[in-house]
Amino acid sequence: MKLRARITLSVSLCFAVVAGGLALEGRIREWRAEHRYQRELLAGYRTTWNGIADTELQRLATAIPTINRNDGALRALGRKNPRDYAASLAEFLLSLQANPLPVEFEIATLDGKLFFSSADQPLYPTDRPPTDHGQPPAWDPTQSTAPPRLLSAALIDAVLRAGKPLSGLVSLPDGGHGLTVAFPLLTRTGPTAVGALYLNADDLLPAFQSSVGVPAFLSGADGSRVRGADLALWRQLEGVMPLRRQAGVRTERHDRRAYTVVRLPLRDLFDREAAILTTVEDITHQYWHGALVNTLSHGAIGVALALFLGGLHWYLRHAFRPLNEVIGILNALARGDTRLPVLATTPSRVDEIGRLAGAAEQFRQAQQARVQLTALRQELHIATRIQRSLLPERFPERPEFDLCAELHTVGEVGGDFYDFFDLPDGRLGLVIADVSDKGIAAALFMAIARTVIRAIAQIVPAPGACLEQANALLSKDNAAAMFVTTFYGVLDPATGEFRYANAGHNPPYHIVRGKVAALTRTGGMALGAIEDLACAERNVLLHPAESLLLYTDGVTEAFDARGEQFGAARLEAALAAAPADPRQMIAAVVGAVGAFAGSAPPADDLTLLAMTYRGSAAAGLAPPRAGER
Repeated sequence: MKLRARITLSVSLCFAVVAGGLALEGRIREWRAEHRYQRELLAGYRTTWNGIADTELQRLATAIPTINRNDGALRALGRKNPRDYAASLAEFLLSLQANPLPVEFEIATLDGKLFFSSADQPLYPTDRPPTDHGQPPAWDPTQSTAPPRLLSAALIDAVLRAGKPLSGLVSLPDGGHGLTVAFPLLTRTGPTAVGALYLNADDLLPAFQSSVGVPAFLSGADGSRVRGADLALWRQLEGVMPLRRQAGVRTERHDRRAYTVVRLPLRDLFDREAAILTTVEDITHQYWHGALVNTLSHGAIGVALALFLGGLHWYLRHAFRPLNEVIGILNALARGDTRLPVLATTPSRVDEIGRLAGAAEQFRQAQQARVQLTALRQELHIATRIQRSLLPERFPERPEFDLCAELHTVGEVGGDFYDFFDLPDGRLGLVIADVSDKGIAAALFMAIARTVIRAIAQIVPAPGACLEQANALLSKDNAAAMFVTTFYGVLDPATGEFRYANAGHNPPYHIVRGKVAALTRTGGMALGAIEDLACAERNVLLHPAESLLLYTDGVTEAFDARGEQFGAARLEAALAAAPADPRQMIAAVVGAVGAFAGSAPPADDLTLLAMTYRGSAAAGLAPPRAGER
C-alpha cells in the first residue's frame, strides 16, 4: 500500500473517531439539557398549580372567622338545630355562591353524621322567592339523609387531632376532588362539630391552563374521571399514553402528530396520591422540523467528509510528487547512475505534515471552544430566566401602602434579591438580601435562601426567630462557606408597626417629611456564616406618608471614574430630595448613582425596595384602640 493511501486511511479513521466522539458528546449534552428542561418544566408546573391552589385555600381560610364568630350560628350548633344554623348564615351562604368559583359548605358532627350542607338544596327554591325584606326564605336542611360528601371519619379525626384548620386536596365520592379547608367548630364546651369549605378542583383547570398556555386535564390516580377543556384531544391520545403515576415528561406520537405530555401527580391532605394533572402540548411542527434538520445535517456532514477525504487524497498525490522524484534519484544512485534528474521542486515533507497537523489541531480547538461558549451562554441565559422568575413580578395594590422594587445585576446572574409576601396573620413581609459571591454559585445560594426565608416566614411570625431558623438551615452542610446578609421586616398595615431583624445587612432608611435616618441596627451576623446565630428584633411605628428604603451595598459602594465611592451621605441626600412615591424614589436613587458613576462600570449588583405607608384610614380600617400598639 502506498504511503499516501496509508495516510488517507489513517486520516479517515481519525475523522471517524472524532466525528463519533463529537456526535456522542453532542447527544450527551442534548440529553442533559433535555433532562434539565424537564426538571424545570415539572417544577414550574408544580409551582403554578400550588400557587393557584394556595390562593384559593387562603381565600377559603379567610371565611372561617365569619363562621366561628357568628353567635347565632354557634348557638344553633349547640342546640343541634340545622334550620336556625342555616338562617344565621344565610347571607354568608349567598356570598359563597356569588364567588367566581362556587364554594360549598358542609358540617358534620363528631360522630360523622351530616349536620348541614349547602349542596343539598338550593338557597332559593323555584316556587319560593325571597321575602320583601330581601331575606332568604326558610328551608329545612334536615330533609337530606345522605352522609357527608367530603367530611369523612378520617378527615374529622385529623382535624380534631390537629386542633386547627387543615387544608389540601380531598377525594369526593363521585371520583372528583375538592380543594378543602376543614376546621373545628368550637363552643364553650369544646369542639362540637367539624366544618369544611371546599370547591371543585376541576374549577382550577382554566386558571392553570391560562398560566401554562397548553391544554390541561385532571384525572383520578387510576386515570379515571378525566376533566379538561379539550376532552376530544384526550380521547385521541388515550390509547397511546400509558398510565404513569410518577411525574415525568414524554413525547408521544399519534397519526403523524407529536405531543409533549407532562404528568404531575397530586397528593391529598393525607399525603396520598389522589389525582394526576396532565398537560398535552402539540409540538408537531417543532418535532418534524427538528427531524428534518437532523437528517439534513447528518447528510451534509457525510457529503462534506467524503469531499474532504477525496480532496485530501488528491492533494497528497500531488504533494508527494517531489518525494517520488527523490526516490527516483536514490534508485538511480543505487544503480550507480550518475545522470541525476533535475528536481522540479524542493520537497518539504515535514513542513506539509506539520501544517496539516497544526491546522487540524486548531480546527479541533476552535470547534471545542465554540461549543463550550455556546453551551455556557445557553446555561447563563437559562439561569438568568430562572433567577428573574423567582422575584415577584407584580407589586401589591393595597390602599394601606405603596411598594416598588428594582434589581440591577452586574452580570447575567447575581446574588442580590428582594421579596415580599403576605403572612397568614394579614401582615406583609419585606426581605432584601445580598449573597457573598457572584455568578452561578451566588444565584443558586440566593434561590435557596429566598425559598428558605419565605417558607419559614409562613409559620414563624417573628422576624428574628425566622432568620434564626433560616440560618440553621443555610449554615448546615455549607461546604462552599457562602453567606448572605439579610434584612427582614414585617409590616402591620392596620397599625403601621414595622418589626424587623437585621442579619449583617445595610440598615434601611426611614424617611419622614424629607428627614432621613437609618433604622437602628439589631446586631445580627450574615446568614450561613455560623450555625448558632441570635437575631434581635426592633420595631418602628410608621405614620401616614412615611417611607422606608431597603437597599444593598451596590448603591453606597458604587465607584466613579476616579475610584471614589458614592457613599451613605450622597444616598441620604438623594433620599431627602426624592418624592415620597416609591417608584419615583427608586428612580431618583438610581439616577443619582448613575450620574455619579458616569462611564465607570458597576462593581456590584444594585437592589432597591421602597415602601410608603398610607395608613389604615386609607384602607377604611378602624384605628387601633388605646393600648393595642
